[in-house]
Amino acid sequence: MAFVFNALSFLFSALFIGRLRSPGGSGFTASRDDVEPHERHPLRDYVDGLRYMRSVPLLFALALVGVGWATGGGAAQILFSLFGEVVFKRGPAGIGEVWGCAGIGLILGGILANTWGRRLSFERYKWLVVICFTVHGGSYILFSLSPSYALALVFIGLSRLSIAVNNVLNMTQVLRHTPDAYRGRVTSTMESMVWATMMLSMSVASFFSQTHSPREIGVVAGVCSSMTAVFWGWAQFTGRLPEPALEGHEPERDEEVEVHV
Repeated sequence: MAFVFNALSFLFSALFIGRLRSPGGSGFTASRDDVEPHERHPLRDYVDGLRYMRSVPLLFALALVGVGWATGGGAAQILFSLFGEVVFKRGPAGIGEVWGCAGIGLILGGILANTWGRRLSFERYKWLVVICFTVHGGSYILFSLSPSYALALVFIGLSRLSIAVNNVLNMTQVLRHTPDAYRGRVTSTMESMVWATMMLSMSVASFFSQTHSPREIGVVAGVCSSMTAVFWGWAQFTGRLPEPALEGHEPERDEEVEVHV
């Protein structure tokens, strides 16, 4: 049943995405005006996208933020099962409850981000990233050390809530400040960096789970993720994250994106 519901969720996503229409179309847009269609090459286009990311400090920083989260986020994927069944000795139900509370946190975080993001200034957004990663990492550390199962569920929900707020607001900034010609390559590169780091984090955590307790690994994972707040805060405090020009569609302008029913 879990696999059936998972498959249906993708069908619903496809249905809703298929109803979106953009007046500007959705075809490929060249990175440079001087490139003829027959001269395009996938590798050249991808390198152009990387150069563009590197030239915009905010986008480059957001890519590194994803990597910073994944250093501990990958380990979390295997620790949820260990905490539910081994640490708190709740069996398979414990695994489901830990994942369930994490999911509730993600949903609530998305709702909060959608509410706050509409009236959040760019400067406040940047400081909110620091707060979110501090709460995320700190909550995961408390989850890992909690002697109470009930408190552990609260802390894991809070950890996921804060990272959901951060992720939604970060992606909003990416979509607003990346032109059509680069948006696909920027987002796909960011996702590739995150998932590569997550796989490495999962592998390292799996290896050390043979010799160290889940609580110890969880504390290290929380510290790794929360360090992102330090580096982002330093970049913000030293003025290295100016707001780029707006390139994407603004949500207030209803005429930009229409939903056809």
